[in-house]
Amino acid sequence: MKNYTQEEIEKLQEKANKWDALAKEIEGEYGTTVNGEFIEHDEENEDHDLATIGEIAAQAFGWLN
Repeated sequence: MKNYTQEEIEKLQEKANKWDALAKEIEGEYGTTVNGEFIEHDEENEDHDLATIGEIAAQAFGWLN
């Protein structure tokens, strides 16, 4: 098992925080979590699609500004 330096741990934590934030943002396109239970959006009333989710991900990776 590798022993990580404090700098490596901080970099991993920063990366994990970015992934968590991206997951939360994309989750918001599908629904929301209330008291630990996921509730989907009513598709008839929402304008969410895979293109929007792709754009969110691309922006998170710095591919779109």
